[in-house]
Order: sequence, then structure tokens, then C-alpha cells
Amino acid sequence: MLGSQEKSASPYPVLAEALKQIPAACGVYLFKDAGGRVLYVGKAVNLKNRVGSYLKNDKQGPKTALMLKKAVGVDFLLAPTEREALILERNLIKEHRPRFNVMFRDDKNFLCLRLDPGEEFPGLRFVRRFSADGALYFGPYSSAGMARETLKVMKRVFGVRTCKERRMQTRSRPCLEFQVQQCLGPCAGQVTSEEYRGAVAEAVMFLKGRGRNLLKKLKTEMDQAAAAMDFEKAAVLRDRIQSIQGTLERQDMARPSLRDQDVLGLAAGEGRALVMVLLVRSGLVTGSREYYFPEPPPPEELLQGFVKQYYAEGRPLPDEILLPADIPDRRLLAEVLSEQKGGPVRLLAAPKGDKTRLLTLAQDNARAALERRRQKRDPAEALADLQARLRLPVPPHRLECVDISTLQGSQSVGALAAFTDGEPDKSGYRRFRIKGVAGQDDYAMLAEVVKRHYGKPDHARPDLLVVDGGRGQLAAVLEALKEAGVENFPVAALAKEVEKAGQRVRDRVFLPGRKNPLFLPANSPGLLLLMRLRDEAHRFAISYHRRRARKEMLASALDAAPGIGPVRKRRLLEHFPNLEAIRAASAEELATLPGFNQKVAENLKEWLAGAGEGR
Repeated sequence: MLGSQEKSASPYPVLAEALKQIPAACGVYLFKDAGGRVLYVGKAVNLKNRVGSYLKNDKQGPKTALMLKKAVGVDFLLAPTEREALILERNLIKEHRPRFNVMFRDDKNFLCLRLDPGEEFPGLRFVRRFSADGALYFGPYSSAGMARETLKVMKRVFGVRTCKERRMQTRSRPCLEFQVQQCLGPCAGQVTSEEYRGAVAEAVMFLKGRGRNLLKKLKTEMDQAAAAMDFEKAAVLRDRIQSIQGTLERQDMARPSLRDQDVLGLAAGEGRALVMVLLVRSGLVTGSREYYFPEPPPPEELLQGFVKQYYAEGRPLPDEILLPADIPDRRLLAEVLSEQKGGPVRLLAAPKGDKTRLLTLAQDNARAALERRRQKRDPAEALADLQARLRLPVPPHRLECVDISTLQGSQSVGALAAFTDGEPDKSGYRRFRIKGVAGQDDYAMLAEVVKRHYGKPDHARPDLLVVDGGRGQLAAVLEALKEAGVENFPVAALAKEVEKAGQRVRDRVFLPGRKNPLFLPANSPGLLLLMRLRDEAHRFAISYHRRRARKEMLASALDAAPGIGPVRKRRLLEHFPNLEAIRAASAEELATLPGFNQKVAENLKEWLAGAGEGR
């Protein structure tokens, strides 16, 4: 415990007083500001000693010093063991997202392939979350394109079904996938359960990285089929072997190990840092992810904090995680992650031997990625420029922009795009179907979107809300915010460049309480950032409007089709993007849809042919 003399000499007397109540026990501590928000969450074997070290150390880094300056109290939670404290710390950080902990934006768009052996005829499907449900998960894939390419291979080579039905419905005719030789057709009895599971076992072997072992097995079976004069089966196996060989030849950077590995590279300099995660799956480098930190803590603290938060619940875990340096809780984290995975997870710090090459590769890529960002215009410059020119109380780290898209009042939608620290934050994007406005009234539509989004209790507010439009749109949004009871945060309208009286009037900013628009310099970093944000909101709104318009036009066209009620119409909308696609489909293909039969399909085709001729 700090004595009264230490207390009076402490630059943080409130914390020194709070230290009297903190026990010398294992647990988690939370620094909080005057508004009760959590600033930082930490774990300690001895809470009193750990919190006391903040007050005794007079050489705090600038980030820690700022956190201590804002903190007005410390809460704590006891834990029976250090391991339990570590789990509690991770959960609290995930819940509160404290400003001074190591945090990073993650789009969470990693894709996995899921196959459930418990199904009668297991199918492959895309998922974005890993669950301990007994199913097999493959991935994550670093891009959606790579994941879809893998799924195409599974369909073309092995004939594994990819339809959404969990329980197979018996069909009189196989679906289109069977007709184009992309599925074995279990739904129509084209394959026995035993034969289908054999194909699934081969697909699993391939997905686990044992493609070359699979090739040897298939070649043996092909030779046996040929010796037994079963040339049809031998030909099928031959084609499968050729497809697998072609796929394997396109993969590079093969490794002798079949382990799944994440290899972390860390680059830091000039007050910035970047962590590169190299994804190695089944011995092959399949992709990478990078995470940028404009105001990082010391490298060792950054690396530990990153590992704790990156491998949170829901992320598929590899067999090994290779670290460029050791971290204090490495062994403890390995235990927690192993339990989380349901199998061993090894955390290796600066390993020797064959793994060194992968670490070097990750480090080189991290340095190159950080250099690319250094050469770009610093987002902090644009944020500081906006703060100065718009006279904002703080740099606008969180920017949001609302926009409306409509066609003469029909299929009207609203959209909201969000930027965090100058970059798009897709997790904050929102779409709105306009419900309470009839006809062409952009102001009322904007008001509806603003009330619905910002009128929610305890909704987080951006540092600056931008409206696509001029003085009228700004007034509508301000009035909507007032009615929603969420006034007193910065709002601005950005009007597009127009031509008046033969003269071009460039982009300008309208601000509350200011009569004339504000013209920012054409090369202003702040203006360029606002234009990027507005254009992104406009793009997002337009894409949603077009998708909704296409769907509603298709639905209205089908209303007059004979034998097509609400259920069948919904099935058609789920399977076909537009009327032309339905016209192009055969009657046999339409008949395979749930709720359809051959007669309904033929009547629909006949009606579509007449509709196309202008009946």
C-alpha cells in the first residue's frame, strides 16, 4: 500500500486513493474515466503490485500517461487462477473495446468451408463462424475468390453437393448441378450413400492437404478397375486424377509439414506498427492479413495484446502460431487456446530450423506493408485538417455519412457508410428500406433514416456526421436529431460540384449556424476524405437500390404468372436474379425447385414465352 507521503507526491492522487481498496490477489483491473467508460483492462497475478507500479513509474510512455490522466478510478474483479484471469481479461476487452488496449479493426470476413459428417449426405457450405459442433471446418481462406475456387474444385472433382438443404428431399429429377456434372445427385437417388460417402472422404483428404496421398490412392484404384475390365470406372478415376493434378500444380510454396500455421510478422517505426498474419494451411501459404496500428504501444506489449484479441472466440485456430518474439503469457495462452480449439495449439517464439524461413517471410511482408502505408498520405493529417477547418472539438476518428437513393419515389432506400481513422469500416455500414415516406421527398427520407439509426438508446455517436446534400438536407437532419433527442454532436453537409450561370461551383461544406458554405482548398486532405466518404455512401446506397428494384420488378412480373403463388414466387426469387434468367432456365430445371412440378414448370415457361412476345 502506498503511504500518505507517496500519495501526496503522486501525480495521480485519485488512483493512489483507489489503490487502498485493491487486494494483493489475482484478477483483472479496469481503469475508468469520469463518464464510467472503461479506458484499459489488464490482468495481474498481484493486483495491488500491478496497479501500484503505474504510480511508482515516472517514465510512462505518452499513451499510458494520457490514460492515467483521464482515469478517475479503478475497478477490479478477482479470479481464482491466472488462467481464469486471462480469459476474463479477453472477454472484458471484447465487450468494452477500451481505447488504450491493443485493438484493431477486423472485417471478420474470413470464410471457411463446413462439412457435417452427421448428415446422411454431407454437403459443403460457406460459413463465417467456427463452432465446436462436431462438423469439419476448412480454412480460413484469405479471400472470397479463393474460397469459391476451392468449392468449384470440390464440385467438379468429387461431386459433393453444395445445396442448402440440411435434410435431403427426394426429387423425381436431379437438379441442374447433376446435369452439368457438378454433383453426384443424391437427392434423386443417382448415387448410393456408401458411394457418396466415399467421394466425401476423398474430398476431405484433399481439403486436409493430403492431395498427393489421394492421387496415389486413386491411381491404385484406377489400375485395379482397368485390370478388372471396368473401363467406365477407370475413365472416371482418370478424369478425377487429372483434375486433382491440375489443382495441385496451381498451388505453390509447398511445405513438408501438413500443420495449419499462423505466422506473425511485426514491423514498427516512426510511431507506427503493423502486424502481418501469414496463413499456412495444410503446408501451403494460402494468404495473409495485415493490421495497422497508427499509435502503437511498445512492440512486446503490442504483440501480446494482438495475440490475445486476434484469437478470440469464433476464429478458427491453427495447430501452431509462430511468433517473432516471446511474450509473457505465451504458455498460458497456449493452454487457453488449446481448450478453446479442443486440440493442441502451440505458440512458438522465434523458433529455429525450418520454421525460420516462414518467420522471415512474414517479417519481410510486414515491413513492406508498413512502408507502403508510410508512403501513402497519413489519415491523421486529413483528420487534423478537418478538425481545424470545421472547428471540431476532437479529430473526427469516426466519420459517418447518410445518403438516399430513389427513383421518383419508388424502391426508396437509405444507406450509411462509416470510416474509422480515415479508412472504410464495413462493420459500421447500414442499409434502410424507407417505410414511412410516400413519393419523392428526400428530406423526409433522410429524417426517417436519422431517427431510426441515431434514435436508439445508448447508440454510439460519430465524431462527425456527414450528409450528402446542401443546406436543405442539413436542416432536415438537424431537425430529425433534435426530435430523436440526440443533439450536440457535429454535423456537416457536403454538396456536390454544380454548374450555375455557366460557372462551375466546386464541392462545398454547409455547417449549422453558418449562412454561407465553406469552400475548402481543392487539395485539402480533409476535403478529399469527405469526398471519399460521400462517394462510398452514394455507391452503397445505389447498389442497394438497384438490388431492391430488380427484385421488386421481378416479383411484380411474376404476380400475373399462372400457378405462381407467394411460396413459389419466393422460391423463384431465391434461385434466379432476374426474369431473363428464369426464361433461360429449362422446364426440367424449374420443376426441380421445391413446390414445383413438371406441369407448373411447363405452364410458367409457356406464359414467359408469351410475355416475352408482349402478350
